[in-house]
Amino acid sequence: MALGTSAFAIDNAKVNGGIKFIYQTADWELTSAEKASGLYETGLFKQGNINNPISGASYGGAASGGLSFSVGGTADLTQGVSAGAEVQGFTTLGLENNLVIGSMQGSRLDVDDAASMAQLWMATTLGKTTVKAGRMELDTPLAFTEKWNLIKNTFDAAVVLNNDLPNTTLVAAWVGKHNGDTTGAGYVAHLNTYTTFGVSGAYAFGAINKSIPNTTAQAWYYNVCDVADAYWLQADAKLVGMIDVGAQYANLDPKASGPKDSSIWAVKASADVAGFNVYAAYSDADEDGTASFANVSTNDKTKIYTGDGSIYMDGIVTRPGTEAFKIGASTKMVPGVSLAASYCDASDVSVQNHDISAWDVSASGKIGALGLTAIYTQVNNDTDGTSQVYAGRDNDTLRLIATLAF
Repeated sequence: MALGTSAFAIDNAKVNGGIKFIYQTADWELTSAEKASGLYETGLFKQGNINNPISGASYGGAASGGLSFSVGGTADLTQGVSAGAEVQGFTTLGLENNLVIGSMQGSRLDVDDAASMAQLWMATTLGKTTVKAGRMELDTPLAFTEKWNLIKNTFDAAVVLNNDLPNTTLVAAWVGKHNGDTTGAGYVAHLNTYTTFGVSGAYAFGAINKSIPNTTAQAWYYNVCDVADAYWLQADAKLVGMIDVGAQYANLDPKASGPKDSSIWAVKASADVAGFNVYAAYSDADEDGTASFANVSTNDKTKIYTGDGSIYMDGIVTRPGTEAFKIGASTKMVPGVSLAASYCDASDVSVQNHDISAWDVSASGKIGALGLTAIYTQVNNDTDGTSQVYAGRDNDTLRLIATLAF
Protein backbone atom coordinates (compact mmCIF):
# COMPACT_ATOMS: atom_id res chain seq x y z
CA MET A 1 0.00 0.00 0.00
CA ALA A 2 1.41 3.36 -1.00
CA LEU A 3 2.35 5.84 1.69
CA GLY A 4 -0.52 8.18 2.58
CA THR A 5 -3.31 5.96 1.25
CA SER A 6 -5.86 3.90 3.13
CA ALA A 7 -8.77 1.62 2.45
CA PHE A 8 -10.85 4.19 4.35
CA ALA A 9 -9.40 7.35 2.84
CA ILE A 10 -11.67 10.39 2.90
CA ASP A 11 -12.17 11.77 -0.59
CA ASN A 12 -13.97 14.71 -2.14
CA ALA A 13 -14.01 16.62 1.14
CA LYS A 14 -15.68 20.04 0.98
CA VAL A 15 -15.87 22.71 3.65
CA ASN A 16 -18.37 25.54 3.52
CA GLY A 17 -19.93 28.11 5.76
CA GLY A 18 -21.13 31.63 6.05
CA ILE A 19 -22.03 34.63 8.17
CA LYS A 20 -25.41 36.40 8.13
CA PHE A 21 -26.43 39.67 9.75
CA ILE A 22 -30.04 40.90 9.94
CA TYR A 23 -31.38 44.21 11.17
CA GLN A 24 -35.14 44.68 11.09
CA THR A 25 -37.11 47.74 12.10
CA ALA A 26 -40.89 48.07 12.16
CA ASP A 27 -43.45 50.80 12.70
CA TRP A 28 -46.64 49.18 13.99
CA GLU A 29 -49.85 51.15 14.26
CA LEU A 30 -51.27 50.58 17.73
CA THR A 31 -54.86 49.81 18.63
CA SER A 32 -56.66 51.98 21.18
CA ALA A 33 -56.34 49.23 23.80
CA GLU A 34 -52.58 49.02 23.32
CA LYS A 35 -52.19 52.77 23.59
CA ALA A 36 -54.22 52.71 26.81
CA SER A 37 -51.83 50.07 28.20
CA GLY A 38 -48.92 52.48 27.92
CA LEU A 39 -47.43 51.47 24.59
CA TYR A 40 -46.39 54.10 22.11
CA GLU A 41 -45.42 54.26 18.46
CA THR A 42 -41.76 55.09 17.96
CA GLY A 43 -41.37 54.65 14.20
CA LEU A 44 -38.70 53.06 12.03
CA PHE A 45 -35.09 52.80 13.26
CA LYS A 46 -36.17 53.14 16.89
CA GLN A 47 -35.56 50.58 19.62
CA GLY A 48 -39.26 50.12 20.33
CA ASN A 49 -41.43 49.25 23.30
CA ILE A 50 -39.76 47.05 25.88
CA ASN A 51 -42.84 45.83 27.77
CA ASN A 52 -45.83 44.75 25.72
CA PRO A 53 -48.69 42.86 27.36
CA ILE A 54 -49.63 41.17 24.10
CA SER A 55 -47.74 37.92 23.49
CA GLY A 56 -44.52 39.48 24.79
CA ALA A 57 -43.98 41.03 21.38
CA SER A 58 -42.79 44.57 20.71
CA TYR A 59 -45.06 46.62 18.48
CA GLY A 60 -45.20 50.34 17.90
CA GLY A 61 -41.74 50.60 16.38
CA ALA A 62 -39.74 47.55 17.39
CA ALA A 63 -36.27 46.81 16.03
CA SER A 64 -34.54 43.45 16.16
CA GLY A 65 -31.32 41.97 14.88
CA GLY A 66 -28.42 39.61 15.31
CA LEU A 67 -25.65 37.70 13.59
CA SER A 68 -25.39 34.00 12.81
CA PHE A 69 -22.65 31.78 11.46
CA SER A 70 -22.46 28.28 10.04
CA VAL A 71 -19.52 25.97 9.37
CA GLY A 72 -19.93 22.58 7.78
CA GLY A 73 -18.59 20.03 5.39
CA THR A 74 -19.25 16.88 3.41
CA ALA A 75 -16.97 14.01 2.43
CA ASP A 76 -16.96 10.60 0.76
CA LEU A 77 -15.91 8.13 3.46
CA THR A 78 -15.64 5.14 1.17
CA GLN A 79 -17.20 3.97 -2.08
CA GLY A 80 -20.92 4.73 -1.95
CA VAL A 81 -20.82 6.17 1.58
CA SER A 82 -20.78 9.89 2.41
CA ALA A 83 -21.27 12.04 5.49
CA GLY A 84 -21.98 15.63 6.37
CA ALA A 85 -21.94 17.89 9.40
CA GLU A 86 -22.78 21.53 10.12
CA VAL A 87 -22.68 23.75 13.18
CA GLN A 88 -24.79 26.90 13.34
CA GLY A 89 -24.44 29.64 15.92
CA PHE A 90 -25.97 32.94 16.91
CA THR A 91 -25.00 36.11 18.73
CA THR A 92 -26.94 39.27 19.54
CA LEU A 93 -23.69 41.28 19.36
CA GLY A 94 -24.81 42.86 22.63
CA LEU A 95 -27.38 44.99 20.80
CA GLU A 96 -30.48 43.68 22.57
CA ASN A 97 -32.23 46.30 24.72
CA ASN A 98 -29.80 48.82 23.28
CA LEU A 99 -30.03 49.53 19.56
CA VAL A 100 -32.73 46.87 19.16
CA ILE A 101 -35.46 45.55 21.44
CA GLY A 102 -34.49 41.90 20.95
CA SER A 103 -33.11 39.31 18.58
CA MET A 104 -34.61 37.97 15.36
CA GLN A 105 -34.85 34.65 17.22
CA GLY A 106 -36.92 36.06 20.08
CA SER A 107 -36.59 33.85 23.16
CA ARG A 108 -35.82 30.73 21.14
CA LEU A 109 -32.22 30.65 22.38
CA ASP A 110 -30.99 29.23 25.64
CA VAL A 111 -28.60 32.19 25.96
CA ASP A 112 -27.87 35.27 23.93
CA ASP A 113 -24.83 33.64 22.30
CA ALA A 114 -25.12 29.96 21.43
CA ALA A 115 -24.25 27.25 18.91
CA SER A 116 -25.60 23.81 18.06
CA MET A 117 -25.26 20.94 15.61
CA ALA A 118 -27.58 21.74 12.72
CA GLN A 119 -26.67 18.73 10.57
CA LEU A 120 -24.97 15.40 11.18
CA TRP A 121 -25.81 12.65 8.70
CA MET A 122 -24.53 9.67 6.75
CA ALA A 123 -25.72 8.46 3.35
CA THR A 124 -25.14 5.40 1.21
CA THR A 125 -25.95 4.83 -2.45
CA LEU A 126 -26.51 1.48 -4.13
CA GLY A 127 -27.49 1.62 -7.76
CA LYS A 128 -30.19 4.26 -8.10
CA THR A 129 -31.20 4.17 -4.43
CA THR A 130 -29.82 6.49 -1.75
CA VAL A 131 -30.48 6.15 1.98
CA LYS A 132 -29.70 9.11 4.23
CA ALA A 133 -30.08 9.17 8.01
CA GLY A 134 -29.30 11.62 10.80
CA ARG A 135 -29.90 15.32 11.31
CA MET A 136 -30.52 17.09 8.01
CA GLU A 137 -32.37 19.68 5.98
CA LEU A 138 -35.63 18.64 4.31
CA ASP A 139 -37.51 20.13 1.37
CA THR A 140 -41.06 18.79 1.01
CA PRO A 141 -44.29 20.79 0.54
CA LEU A 142 -45.51 20.58 4.15
CA ALA A 143 -42.28 20.02 6.09
CA PHE A 144 -39.19 21.90 5.03
CA THR A 145 -36.14 23.82 6.19
CA GLU A 146 -36.49 27.62 6.30
CA LYS A 147 -33.32 29.67 5.78
CA TRP A 148 -34.65 33.22 5.65
CA ASN A 149 -33.95 33.95 9.33
CA LEU A 150 -30.67 33.72 11.21
CA ILE A 151 -31.22 30.18 12.48
CA LYS A 152 -32.69 27.42 10.30
CA ASN A 153 -34.80 24.46 11.33
CA THR A 154 -33.56 20.94 10.63
CA PHE A 155 -34.86 17.42 11.23
CA ASP A 156 -33.77 14.13 12.77
CA ALA A 157 -34.91 11.88 9.96
CA ALA A 158 -34.28 8.95 7.63
CA VAL A 159 -34.87 9.40 3.89
CA VAL A 160 -34.84 6.95 0.96
CA LEU A 161 -34.59 8.24 -2.64
CA ASN A 162 -35.02 6.01 -5.68
CA ASN A 163 -34.66 6.82 -9.40
CA ASP A 164 -35.25 3.40 -11.01
CA LEU A 165 -38.42 4.56 -12.78
CA PRO A 166 -37.76 6.73 -15.85
CA ASN A 167 -37.89 10.48 -15.14
CA THR A 168 -39.18 9.76 -11.64
CA THR A 169 -37.88 10.26 -8.12
CA LEU A 170 -39.59 8.30 -5.35
CA VAL A 171 -39.20 9.53 -1.77
CA ALA A 172 -39.91 7.84 1.55
CA ALA A 173 -39.08 9.55 4.83
CA TRP A 174 -39.46 9.14 8.56
CA VAL A 175 -39.20 12.30 10.66
CA GLY A 176 -38.60 11.80 14.36
CA LYS A 177 -37.61 15.20 15.77
CA HIS A 178 -37.17 18.81 14.71
CA ASN A 179 -36.17 22.15 16.21
CA GLY A 180 -38.88 24.23 14.54
CA ASP A 181 -40.73 26.89 16.51
CA THR A 182 -44.36 26.01 15.81
CA THR A 183 -45.89 29.19 17.26
CA GLY A 184 -45.90 30.87 13.84
CA ALA A 185 -44.24 33.94 15.36
CA GLY A 186 -41.51 33.94 12.71
CA TYR A 187 -38.64 32.76 14.89
CA VAL A 188 -38.24 29.57 12.77
CA ALA A 189 -36.19 27.46 15.18
CA HIS A 190 -35.14 26.68 18.73
CA LEU A 191 -31.37 26.59 18.38
CA ASN A 192 -30.62 24.00 21.04
CA THR A 193 -33.87 22.07 21.49
CA TYR A 194 -35.11 19.22 19.28
CA THR A 195 -38.54 17.85 20.13
CA THR A 196 -40.72 15.05 18.78
CA PHE A 197 -42.29 15.88 15.44
CA GLY A 198 -46.03 15.91 16.12
CA VAL A 199 -47.00 13.42 18.80
CA SER A 200 -44.81 10.48 17.83
CA GLY A 201 -43.13 11.35 14.53
CA ALA A 202 -44.33 11.36 10.93
CA TYR A 203 -44.03 9.47 7.65
CA ALA A 204 -43.87 11.11 4.23
CA PHE A 205 -44.02 9.54 0.78
CA GLY A 206 -43.59 11.41 -2.48
CA ALA A 207 -43.28 10.94 -6.24
CA ILE A 208 -41.79 13.57 -8.56
CA ASN A 209 -42.19 12.94 -12.28
CA LYS A 210 -40.81 14.78 -15.33
CA SER A 211 -42.00 12.44 -18.10
CA ILE A 212 -44.00 15.20 -19.81
CA PRO A 213 -41.59 17.65 -21.49
CA ASN A 214 -41.10 20.91 -19.57
CA THR A 215 -43.43 19.69 -16.80
CA THR A 216 -42.83 18.63 -13.21
CA ALA A 217 -45.64 16.81 -11.42
CA GLN A 218 -45.46 15.76 -7.79
CA ALA A 219 -47.67 13.97 -5.29
CA TRP A 220 -47.05 13.69 -1.54
CA TYR A 221 -48.73 11.83 1.31
CA TYR A 222 -48.05 12.54 4.99
CA ASN A 223 -49.00 10.58 8.08
CA VAL A 224 -48.28 12.64 11.19
CA CYS A 225 -48.76 9.87 13.73
CA ASP A 226 -51.88 10.29 15.90
CA VAL A 227 -52.39 13.83 14.53
CA ALA A 228 -53.42 13.98 10.86
CA ASP A 229 -53.12 12.60 7.35
CA ALA A 230 -52.40 14.98 4.50
CA TYR A 231 -51.70 14.95 0.79
CA TRP A 232 -50.34 17.51 -1.65
CA LEU A 233 -50.67 17.50 -5.46
CA GLN A 234 -48.81 19.92 -7.71
CA ALA A 235 -47.90 20.38 -11.37
CA ASP A 236 -45.71 23.09 -12.91
CA ALA A 237 -45.06 23.53 -16.62
CA LYS A 238 -43.27 25.86 -19.02
CA LEU A 239 -45.18 26.79 -22.17
CA VAL A 240 -43.68 28.17 -25.40
CA GLY A 241 -40.41 28.84 -23.63
CA MET A 242 -41.49 31.97 -21.76
CA ILE A 243 -44.72 31.25 -19.85
CA ASP A 244 -44.82 29.23 -16.63
CA VAL A 245 -48.06 27.87 -15.17
CA GLY A 246 -48.78 25.85 -12.07
CA ALA A 247 -51.57 24.30 -10.02
CA GLN A 248 -51.70 23.01 -6.44
CA TYR A 249 -54.20 21.14 -4.27
CA ALA A 250 -53.72 20.03 -0.67
CA ASN A 251 -55.91 18.36 1.93
CA LEU A 252 -55.41 17.73 5.64
CA ASP A 253 -57.55 15.25 7.60
CA PRO A 254 -57.23 15.53 11.42
CA LYS A 255 -57.50 12.25 13.30
CA ALA A 256 -59.34 13.80 16.24
CA SER A 257 -63.12 13.54 16.14
CA GLY A 258 -63.88 17.28 16.35
CA PRO A 259 -61.84 19.16 13.71
CA LYS A 260 -63.01 19.07 10.09
CA ASP A 261 -60.92 18.37 7.00
CA SER A 262 -59.06 21.35 5.57
CA SER A 263 -58.24 21.92 1.91
CA ILE A 264 -56.73 24.57 -0.34
CA TRP A 265 -56.10 25.01 -4.05
CA ALA A 266 -53.95 27.51 -5.91
CA VAL A 267 -52.92 28.45 -9.44
CA LYS A 268 -50.25 30.71 -10.87
CA ALA A 269 -48.92 32.01 -14.17
CA SER A 270 -45.77 33.94 -15.00
CA ALA A 271 -44.12 35.27 -18.14
CA ASP A 272 -40.89 36.94 -19.21
CA VAL A 273 -41.73 40.27 -20.83
CA ALA A 274 -39.24 42.96 -21.91
CA GLY A 275 -36.64 42.09 -19.28
CA PHE A 276 -39.19 41.55 -16.50
CA ASN A 277 -40.70 38.41 -15.05
CA VAL A 278 -44.34 39.15 -14.20
CA TYR A 279 -46.67 36.77 -12.39
CA ALA A 280 -50.09 36.35 -10.87
CA ALA A 281 -51.33 33.77 -8.35
CA TYR A 282 -54.63 32.90 -6.68
CA SER A 283 -55.46 30.59 -3.76
CA ASP A 284 -58.65 29.56 -1.98
CA ALA A 285 -58.77 27.76 1.37
CA ASP A 286 -61.91 25.88 2.42
CA GLU A 287 -63.86 28.02 4.91
CA ASP A 288 -65.04 24.91 6.79
CA GLY A 289 -61.48 23.80 7.51
CA THR A 290 -59.65 24.06 10.81
CA ALA A 291 -55.97 24.03 9.81
CA SER A 292 -53.64 26.08 7.63
CA PHE A 293 -51.06 24.80 5.15
CA ALA A 294 -47.94 26.44 6.50
CA ASN A 295 -44.71 24.56 7.18
CA VAL A 296 -45.66 22.00 9.86
CA SER A 297 -42.26 22.50 11.50
CA THR A 298 -42.63 26.26 11.98
CA ASN A 299 -46.27 27.16 11.27
CA ASP A 300 -44.84 30.11 9.34
CA LYS A 301 -43.78 29.93 5.67
CA THR A 302 -45.79 28.09 3.02
CA LYS A 303 -45.21 26.55 -0.41
CA ILE A 304 -48.61 27.79 -1.64
CA TYR A 305 -48.02 30.16 -4.57
CA THR A 306 -49.66 33.23 -3.02
CA GLY A 307 -47.34 33.05 -0.01
CA ASP A 308 -44.04 33.16 -1.89
CA GLY A 309 -41.60 35.97 -1.12
CA SER A 310 -43.50 37.85 1.59
CA ILE A 311 -42.48 38.85 5.10
CA TYR A 312 -45.96 38.57 6.61
CA MET A 313 -48.57 37.36 4.11
CA ASP A 314 -47.25 33.80 3.86
CA GLY A 315 -48.64 33.16 7.33
CA ILE A 316 -52.07 34.43 6.34
CA VAL A 317 -52.97 33.14 2.87
CA THR A 318 -53.49 29.49 3.89
CA ARG A 319 -55.79 30.11 6.86
CA PRO A 320 -59.24 28.47 6.59
CA GLY A 321 -61.69 30.56 4.59
CA THR A 322 -59.02 32.78 3.05
CA GLU A 323 -59.10 33.79 -0.60
CA ALA A 324 -55.89 35.44 -1.76
CA PHE A 325 -54.44 36.84 -4.94
CA LYS A 326 -50.94 38.05 -5.62
CA ILE A 327 -49.30 39.93 -8.49
CA GLY A 328 -45.65 40.77 -8.85
CA ALA A 329 -42.68 41.50 -11.06
CA SER A 330 -38.91 41.12 -10.89
CA THR A 331 -36.02 42.20 -13.06
CA LYS A 332 -32.23 42.07 -13.35
CA MET A 333 -32.01 44.88 -15.88
CA VAL A 334 -29.87 46.92 -13.47
CA PRO A 335 -26.40 45.31 -13.69
CA GLY A 336 -25.58 43.36 -10.54
CA VAL A 337 -28.91 44.10 -8.86
CA SER A 338 -32.11 42.05 -8.59
CA LEU A 339 -35.28 44.08 -8.05
CA ALA A 340 -38.71 42.70 -7.13
CA ALA A 341 -42.11 44.04 -6.11
CA SER A 342 -45.39 42.31 -5.28
CA TYR A 343 -48.87 43.01 -3.96
CA CYS A 344 -50.98 40.44 -2.10
CA ASP A 345 -54.54 40.69 -0.84
CA ALA A 346 -56.14 38.10 1.46
CA SER A 347 -59.81 38.10 2.42
CA ASP A 348 -60.94 35.74 5.19
CA VAL A 349 -64.66 35.06 4.82
CA SER A 350 -64.78 32.86 7.93
CA VAL A 351 -63.67 35.50 10.47
CA GLN A 352 -65.68 38.74 10.26
CA ASN A 353 -64.84 39.15 6.58
CA HIS A 354 -61.52 40.81 7.32
CA ASP A 355 -59.16 41.87 4.57
CA ILE A 356 -55.37 42.12 4.82
CA SER A 357 -53.11 43.36 2.04
CA ALA A 358 -49.38 43.96 1.70
CA TRP A 359 -46.78 45.42 -0.61
CA ASP A 360 -43.33 43.80 -0.65
CA VAL A 361 -40.41 45.52 -2.40
CA SER A 362 -36.87 44.14 -2.42
CA ALA A 363 -33.43 44.83 -3.87
CA SER A 364 -30.44 42.52 -3.68
CA GLY A 365 -26.92 42.46 -5.06
CA LYS A 366 -23.32 41.63 -4.28
CA ILE A 367 -20.18 43.61 -3.57
CA GLY A 368 -17.47 41.05 -4.08
CA ALA A 369 -18.30 38.13 -1.79
CA LEU A 370 -20.67 40.23 0.32
CA GLY A 371 -24.37 39.76 -0.43
CA LEU A 372 -26.73 42.62 0.43
CA THR A 373 -30.55 42.57 0.51
CA ALA A 374 -33.13 45.16 1.53
CA ILE A 375 -36.82 44.26 1.89
CA TYR A 376 -39.57 46.76 2.60
CA THR A 377 -43.14 45.69 3.28
CA GLN A 378 -46.31 47.57 4.14
CA VAL A 379 -49.25 45.67 5.63
CA ASN A 380 -52.75 47.12 5.77
CA ASN A 381 -55.61 45.57 7.75
CA ASP A 382 -59.14 46.85 7.22
CA THR A 383 -60.82 45.29 10.26
CA ASP A 384 -60.29 44.47 13.93
CA GLY A 385 -61.58 40.92 13.61
CA THR A 386 -58.19 39.24 13.31
CA SER A 387 -55.54 37.85 15.60
CA GLN A 388 -53.86 40.17 18.08
CA VAL A 389 -50.76 40.59 15.94
CA TYR A 390 -52.64 42.04 12.96
CA ALA A 391 -55.76 43.41 14.69
CA GLY A 392 -56.85 46.55 12.89
CA ARG A 393 -53.33 47.88 12.44
CA ASP A 394 -51.04 49.00 9.65
CA ASN A 395 -47.40 48.01 9.67
CA ASP A 396 -44.28 49.22 7.88
CA THR A 397 -41.23 46.96 8.11
CA LEU A 398 -37.70 47.26 6.71
CA ARG A 399 -35.38 44.25 6.82
CA LEU A 400 -31.67 44.60 5.95
CA ILE A 401 -29.61 41.46 5.36
CA ALA A 402 -25.88 41.00 4.78
CA THR A 403 -24.35 37.60 4.00
CA LEU A 404 -20.81 36.37 3.47
CA ALA A 405 -20.33 32.82 2.19
CA PHE A 406 -17.09 30.86 2.10
